Amino acid sequence: MEVELEEELRHIIAEQQLEIFRLKSVIDTIPGSIYWKDKNGFYLGRNKHSAESMQDIGLEAKVSLTQDSYFIGKTDHDVFPEDVANRYKENDLAVMATKQEMSIEEPITLDGKTYIRLSTKRPLLNETGEVIGIVGNTVDITYLKEIEAELRKAKEKAEAANIAKTGFIRNVEHDIRTPFNGVFGMAQYLWQHETDPVKKEYLGDIVQCAKELLDYCNAILDFSNIEAGYCPIIDKEFNLKTIITKAIKIEIPAAKNKNLALRTKYDDNIPSLMIGDSYRLYRVLINLLSNAIKFTQDGHVELHTFLIEKNAAHALIRLEIDDTGCGIPEDKQDFIFEKFSRLAPSNTGTHKGLGLGLRIVKQFMRDMDGNIHISSKQGKGTRFICNIPFKLH
Repeated sequence: MEVELEEELRHIIAEQQLEIFRLKSVIDTIPGSIYWKDKNGFYLGRNKHSAESMQDIGLEAKVSLTQDSYFIGKTDHDVFPEDVANRYKENDLAVMATKQEMSIEEPITLDGKTYIRLSTKRPLLNETGEVIGIVGNTVDITYLKEIEAELRKAKEKAEAANIAKTGFIRNVEHDIRTPFNGVFGMAQYLWQHETDPVKKEYLGDIVQCAKELLDYCNAILDFSNIEAGYCPIIDKEFNLKTIITKAIKIEIPAAKNKNLALRTKYDDNIPSLMIGDSYRLYRVLINLLSNAIKFTQDGHVELHTFLIEKNAAHALIRLEIDDTGCGIPEDKQDFIFEKFSRLAPSNTGTHKGLGLGLRIVKQFMRDMDGNIHISSKQGKGTRFICNIPFKLH
């Protein structure tokens, strides 16, 4: 009987030793430095990675990793510099006091080199739920912090360069727009008054090229100001019919150059004077009309203006720009409002442009508390619908 009991006891001990070996093997292979301390801060154990890490940064000699007599039973004050040990102890006490897991960056400077270690610590409990210490897992994130610092420096340099670029554009904005406007205006004047058909055709080409350059210039400057937040909303009194006439006038040469009919329809119920951002409204009209003409080879482009609602304080106006152009595929109708987006690459020569116009339109519509919708079928043309609220006296 005694032999059987001794045999069973040996079997139980062997099983326990095997289980302890398995657990230690698991702990040793877990990534990171695993360690556990009692509530007074004395180390009770650690894994192999913890010993290797301590040796790598020179905190202990290259002793056998299977013997922890150097480390077990010591506190952080026996191993680390005093300021580091105090910080570790403070973190341990906080974990035990709150009974909550904490993840903390714990830097340590040794021989002039700073190591950044990310420690995740949890309270160590006994079978009754009483806190008897902490268990921690620490990983070295020094190289990640170095990469982060380099990225931060690169970001700061890029932001500084962007600010310098934006400042330069704002400083030369007037100098850039003025000659473009002059070239376009003079070419348009000569085109309107020329009677010789051949010369008028040549002047029409000059007007079209000048208009494209002016559009590119305005798109780049508008986009730059939007991105930098330098395009304040300015509400003032204006006449909508005057704004529309001005926009149509600048687009007439481009339409006539392609033998397109450029027509308007205006609701006479619209108040003669309203309050809003006339600059944004004008730029929206120019971009949408220019786009419609660009993508239409035959037929017409029409601008219809309607009064949708009106009360003592506000008027809701709808602008509809219709064309008989190539249309926009359904899966591209949201994409075209993204910056630098184009239906066809510039090197195909199909349609010119920077891919900024509709992005600017969408932003300006949002700035005016309006909305824009699109209805289009390939080969059947496109309709842009803009609803914009304006204030009244």
